[in-house]
Amino acid sequence: MADVIVGRFALIDLIAKGGSGSVWRAWDSKTKEICAAKVLRQRDSADLMRFVREKGVSFDHPHLLTPYGWGAEDEHVVIAMPLVSGGTLESMVKTKGKLAEPAVVVLLDQLLDGLSHVHAEGWIHRDVKPANIMFEPRGRAHPVSRLADFGIAVHETDVRFTHVGMVNGTPGYMAPELFAMAEPAASHDLYAAGVVALVALNGPIKLHDGAFRPDELTQHLRGVTPKLSAVIRRLVAPQPEDRYQDADAVRRDLPRVPQGYPLTHADGTPIDIRDTLDPLPENAPGAARPERPAPQVPPESLEAIRAGQVERGFTAGSPSPQTGPRWTSSPPQIGSPSQYGPPSFTSPQTASGSFTAPRSSTRRSTVLAVALGAAAAVVLGVVVAVILLMVFGGDVTAATSSIEAALVQVEVGPGQDAVPGGVVV
Repeated sequence: MADVIVGRFALIDLIAKGGSGSVWRAWDSKTKEICAAKVLRQRDSADLMRFVREKGVSFDHPHLLTPYGWGAEDEHVVIAMPLVSGGTLESMVKTKGKLAEPAVVVLLDQLLDGLSHVHAEGWIHRDVKPANIMFEPRGRAHPVSRLADFGIAVHETDVRFTHVGMVNGTPGYMAPELFAMAEPAASHDLYAAGVVALVALNGPIKLHDGAFRPDELTQHLRGVTPKLSAVIRRLVAPQPEDRYQDADAVRRDLPRVPQGYPLTHADGTPIDIRDTLDPLPENAPGAARPERPAPQVPPESLEAIRAGQVERGFTAGSPSPQTGPRWTSSPPQIGSPSQYGPPSFTSPQTASGSFTAPRSSTRRSTVLAVALGAAAAVVLGVVVAVILLMVFGGDVTAATSSIEAALVQVEVGPGQDAVPGGVVV
């Protein structure tokens, strides 16, 4: 039986845990979809502030990953977001190696597409880095990345959460002027996007606070085509006035990668993004709303859930209390087909790979083929008979009448009678 929080989120299994809480794979009974549920304590003021910011940022965009729902129960709060389970850019580079230039261009363009939307709404992310760029598990299909973790994002109209003497962000990805207490700006996200591109091109590199030295940048961009090199240099320019200020301007200056061009790692290995989570257990909560109210989690259990001390949110061997279809062996694809293009339609296939028509269509085709064959046989027989009569001196007029009658019978169909006016009875 699943642990259910705020009567909505049925926890399935633990994805990750940290000092601020834990993240679970969960079933959202309201949206009837799998989601990622983050559970944390309300009394942790710093974590709660991050929670308030993160739950306040919600975008419907194919390259952004933001919360869509939240709830509170006792001392704990939970926020829900789509489950994107293909791993991060950081883990990809660490485990499979640096990326070839076309792949870097495509992923940088997706990141900038998301940032353009964020900035147009007046938000600044402030923590752009490879660990916050997540992938949908699409195998060798065109990769889809999504920028996540808006926990320290700020809106241009908000009261600044930054305290005097405090710098927010991840070292190495922060624009140099932030160390002089500069106000958050969209160009700071673009600076971080340039550093992300350098990491993708080189693999893990040693980063430091402040601007890149000229020799460092030359080393990191060795072998990169001049057009992409110029874009990255301008993204990470030390002086804010020399840097890009607009994500769309960066996208316009990027090299073009042809549609369908194979994207690979630097060693030529195709990019292959698989699901990093185990298949869903067979007895995980089903996709239908429970017939009776789901049991709530007692406070002591919530504390264990937040701390990540519980690996599963249900008893695997017990039957689900919910009705309807069970969970499938893997999570559904995140996002609607309209986000990535028109939906594809496939015909029924047999195990050998050949296509088969629907059973009713096959039966109609068979009947029609038999009828046409029989009609053809009748016509052919009559024609042969006429020829024989003509050869042996038979009545040609009578034979001709026989042919006309046979043709009429073929036209109206076997087993039907023709009447004047062409009506079939």
